[in-house]
Amino acid sequence: MCDYGLDLIEKKRLLFAVYNEYERVVQPFKEQSICERGCASCCIDVGNVGATTLEGMIILEYLQGWDHRAIEELNRSLRENRSEKLNSALVRCPFLDEEASCRIYEVRPFSCRRLYSVKKCDGQGAVVHRQAFVLGQKAEKELQELDPEGCSGHLSFILHLLESEAFRRDYVQGRWRLEDFREIFERYKLLVHRREERER
Repeated sequence: MCDYGLDLIEKKRLLFAVYNEYERVVQPFKEQSICERGCASCCIDVGNVGATTLEGMIILEYLQGWDHRAIEELNRSLRENRSEKLNSALVRCPFLDEEASCRIYEVRPFSCRRLYSVKKCDGQGAVVHRQAFVLGQKAEKELQELDPEGCSGHLSFILHLLESEAFRRDYVQGRWRLEDFREIFERYKLLVHRREERER
């Protein structure tokens, strides 16, 4: 996916440095978490699995190791997710397997990494410490700054944008223009990181 010059290896290293630093500073809070494997309320009831374009590129790289049948099944799930998300606030993440475990856990985006709960969710949403929430907002801003030529939005929307060969080419070269992709940006309400693009 990275044939056009984006140094994905270095960007990936910096991205995971942000993830790891966040985990370090919120560890005292997360020690009180009651989350466990198979508990997927935040993947179903939160409603938005956000991601940056850089995170989307890393996920696409990870998916290259999947077999053809698994990719076809995932693409069907992503199409359904996009359609449902346009019509509903709450949709199940397309990366959940039948046991409600994440199929891309190693490269899951920050919006997933920052979630935990000190109380059983039961469809009511996660309960996190205020300090951890603030630290999460800070890390989210750092991730956007790490991806200055990109954008943010719901994960299946970001992956759909990255399906475009033209967008990927221009994105990694840092020269894409909003007007060339305005329809998809407006349809999916994607946030452009570049201020000058947002203000046009």
